[in-house]
Amino acid sequence: MASKTRIDWSLLLLRLAVGGMAFYAGFEPLLHSRFPGSLAQAGQWGLHLAEVVCGALIVLGLWVPLAALVFAVIFGWPMVWGWVHGAPIFGDLHGLFLLLVTLASALGGGGKWALGRD
Repeated sequence: MASKTRIDWSLLLLRLAVGGMAFYAGFEPLLHSRFPGSLAQAGQWGLHLAEVVCGALIVLGLWVPLAALVFAVIFGWPMVWGWVHGAPIFGDLHGLFLLLVTLASALGGGGKWALGRD
């Protein structure tokens, strides 16, 4: 059985990895885009902004389960949509891995060293 300290460290590392990845996944496209000019561009821009906000919340440890679930939906919806329409489940192992660690972060919560205790 893992000690409480080991669990706290693992939750911190998981939170930093998932939150950092979410932040970067949203920040990079925003950095190279202009303000949206159409409704479709505004939707994309809004999704990237939501990734940045969710990533920052996860890294800080604020509302981790909610932020991780929102990011899992943003990130995982295209994969699930593909599965429904016949794409192989193990066709995108990298995406599946990211979805699973994001869900693990949602289940694990912020841990001991989060700004907002879950």
